[in-house]
Amino acid sequence: MTHTLTPYTPRQQQGLRTTDAAVSPVALRQMATGETEETVRAELTEFEHPIPTPTPEQVRGEARIFHALIAAYGRHRPTLTGGPFGIRSLTPRTDELVVRIAPAQLDRWIDALAYRESGAGVAGLRWAGRQDGVVLTLPGMRMVLADISETDWRTALGRRSADQSSLMPHWIPQVRREPEYAAAQDAELAGLADHLSATLRRFRLLDALTRTTGHVHLFTARHHGDLHLIEACEATPTVLPLWTSRSVPLALWPAGPIPVQGPADPRTAVLDLLTKIEPARAPSRTAEHPAARALCHIAGLSTDPVLVQAAEHVLDVATRVLGDPAHVGVYAAGGWAGSCRTYPEGTVHGSDPCLPPGAETVTDLPEEALQRLGRHFSSLPSDTSRTDLTSAGQEELVHLLDWALAAATRPANRPDWTRGTDGTLQHTHSLPDRDGTLTLTATTIGVYRVSLDALGLSDLAAEDDTVEWEREAAPSQSAAVLLAEHAALEAEVCLPFQRDHRKQRLLLPAPVSAEPTIRSVIAGADYVLRFFTFAGFLGRIHERVGSAPGAADGHWRTDPLSDTSPDSPATLTALISDWCALPSPHHGETANTATVDSPSYLRHLAAHRAALDPFVTRYLAAADSLAGVRTFEERHLAGFAALRTTDLSALARTEVRPTGERLLRLVRSIPQDPSQLTAWYEHHLDQI
Repeated sequence: MTHTLTPYTPRQQQGLRTTDAAVSPVALRQMATGETEETVRAELTEFEHPIPTPTPEQVRGEARIFHALIAAYGRHRPTLTGGPFGIRSLTPRTDELVVRIAPAQLDRWIDALAYRESGAGVAGLRWAGRQDGVVLTLPGMRMVLADISETDWRTALGRRSADQSSLMPHWIPQVRREPEYAAAQDAELAGLADHLSATLRRFRLLDALTRTTGHVHLFTARHHGDLHLIEACEATPTVLPLWTSRSVPLALWPAGPIPVQGPADPRTAVLDLLTKIEPARAPSRTAEHPAARALCHIAGLSTDPVLVQAAEHVLDVATRVLGDPAHVGVYAAGGWAGSCRTYPEGTVHGSDPCLPPGAETVTDLPEEALQRLGRHFSSLPSDTSRTDLTSAGQEELVHLLDWALAAATRPANRPDWTRGTDGTLQHTHSLPDRDGTLTLTATTIGVYRVSLDALGLSDLAAEDDTVEWEREAAPSQSAAVLLAEHAALEAEVCLPFQRDHRKQRLLLPAPVSAEPTIRSVIAGADYVLRFFTFAGFLGRIHERVGSAPGAADGHWRTDPLSDTSPDSPATLTALISDWCALPSPHHGETANTATVDSPSYLRHLAAHRAALDPFVTRYLAAADSLAGVRTFEERHLAGFAALRTTDLSALARTEVRPTGERLLRLVRSIPQDPSQLTAWYEHHLDQI
């Protein structure tokens, strides 16, 4: 979520598609599929591209299976399931998909795929045993579960309850209403099938997105009638396709059919957009180069003849890109405006925006022409090197191409905008599944804002009951509309991931089992405070905290001297939580007077998807268990003693991730004297 307005400037290009040439086709495919080098080399002899394009029937079947897996697995840790959705690796082919799942996940796959009249599962799916595994089939589709014997498969089927009988062997004919259910599932996924199949075939691209929270989290949601695939692995929902969010080379992009209405015409698109959004700035259609002039304005550039000429070249390239099935990914997930949202400063994912298809072509001009264009963007052109002028010219051509593609791929199902007396555009509509309103605003100077208002959530009282999902500056009002419309795709589903700014609590707490354990809380957490990070704070706490109350007196206590904050952190746990952005309990909640290892505090952490590792938990539980106001030295001595008298190897087994010996050595060596904490941490800083 964006909290500050940043000036809009084009992204800085770091070379054009150098990774296409730098990474071999074998390595590219392994990056996406997780296959062994031997398998990839054997497969690539038959195909031109690293990931072969499946047949339409194969696409529909894979989409239905993957959608069922997404629904069944939900948010999960790949380290606990043998890989995302239990998949270790897969081999994509034109007419089949070979999938290698972790053996322990077989029962879970059966539960996910078996059809029920509630709509879960995959209607019409059949199976057959063969020498290399079990084959799952739908009309025109084949998926092989490699290395799963028919005996293991039948045994797993037998372990499932009676309502799993809808997953039947191949010799069973279609049963009553099965074709109807299958057709309904196909219709539900009709606009998303290509995207789902392509994501499944590149499932290992998810790995880089699990490093923050450790989770894979995909789900589908509707917006203005269209179904979208949302990725929330980093606890921030985004609709960007994996291949664009990770800026992977074009060789890994999926090819597919051009939209049924035909390829978009960028000239018509930019003129229509500007005419509707900023009619006073739209050129006459009888003027010279009207579309090029419109594109310059949308991109925030003047209509200098050199720039208009460049825009004409860009529109020619964009026309070829939009008509090429190899680049059909530009139409996906709300259009190319999503990629434009990744700069400046990586608003959506990271800080490395994806170069648009056609970037090499659009910049393939004589060096003199690039330098002439670059001079328009240099404050001191006489002192600028030719190389820098060339780079500046290339950057602006790619910048124009981004906006041409964004305008041309604007979804047909879009919000209706209302113009205010000052020219500001606004759109509002009620949220589909709860109280509240989605509000989009685009000002005449190109600032856009996307927010959810009137939510009725108590933790938002200090923030005017509003969640501001995104607020940024765009190069024009027309561009602001494109970006706001795309941001709205994610804003409608953002609430389960939003935290209040003061205590980092989820606005919609997660459901919690009756008796969570330290391990289960860690497994479900977006953020885990690890002992190494905690150790870095201990020395600073010693310098700042003379004394503190215990947990029984309240982690957060009322503050009668404050007009803006009803309570403030008091205990070591509360101070650490406040400094480390961990969720804190409210005054009056059971967890507010409980130690961090108690069931009530564990439920609080689980509800807000955060955790303390077992070593931090042991230290803080002991330190805060001392009643009354105690000095930091006294509380540290209690935490020190708890760690020194604990079987740390046994404690480490309550962790989800493997615990290395270096970390255990750090925990064992914690000094008893608080004045030595800073030196102790710095000594170990380079060893972990």
